[in-house]
Amino acid sequence: MRRLAQHAIVGVGFSAFVATAAVAGLSSPAEQKSAIAVPAAVAISPPAAASADDQLAAERAAAKARANREYTRAKVIAAKLAAKRAKSLGKQSKAISAEHAKIKAEIAAAAKKAAEEKAARARALANRGYEPGVTDPKEIARQILKNKFGYGSSQFSCFNNVIMRESMWKVNATNPSSGAYGIPQALPGSKMASEGSDWRTNPATQIIWGVKYMKDRYGSPCSAWSFKRANGWY
Repeated sequence: MRRLAQHAIVGVGFSAFVATAAVAGLSSPAEQKSAIAVPAAVAISPPAAASADDQLAAERAAAKARANREYTRAKVIAAKLAAKRAKSLGKQSKAISAEHAKIKAEIAAAAKKAAEEKAARARALANRGYEPGVTDPKEIARQILKNKFGYGSSQFSCFNNVIMRESMWKVNATNPSSGAYGIPQALPGSKMASEGSDWRTNPATQIIWGVKYMKDRYGSPCSAWSFKRANGWY
């Protein structure tokens, strides 16, 4: 009896399974498709960490970009400074040019003045025969013989020999016997007035008269000296 009951239960279970399967087989195709189409869940993996080489390349690229920005900035600053310097140099150049022109004008004015003074001295030498400010009678005579008469050192030496024995270059020398007067011992002294009214005190006036006297009477100071050596007078 017990064994028959177990078989009966088993049979009932099998029948239930078959019934269920049959019911499932009777379900609509859409329901079957929907059940079949549901996909299984797909796992999404996180991105892999960047490699060390990629990180280094990124750092280098960033550094290069910074360097380019700094270089560009430096170029802009340099250009501004260069423009400012050029402007400043332009102003300085104009100032230097103006100062140069001023100095050039001053030099030209000084040169002109010097030339005028030189010409005046030349005229004075041609007229008077000696430089202004010279007071020594012997030096006055040296310059007069050279500038007014064209005589060199040898003629001056002869002139000096005559004068040293006549008056020792004294402007107011007077011969107590004859009354001859002055550096050349003119007789009378008033003869020298032909060269200037200051013949009594001006050595240049006396010297010019004496040189002319020697030139007119003897031909030159050296000829006058030769005559004086031979005769004791001239």
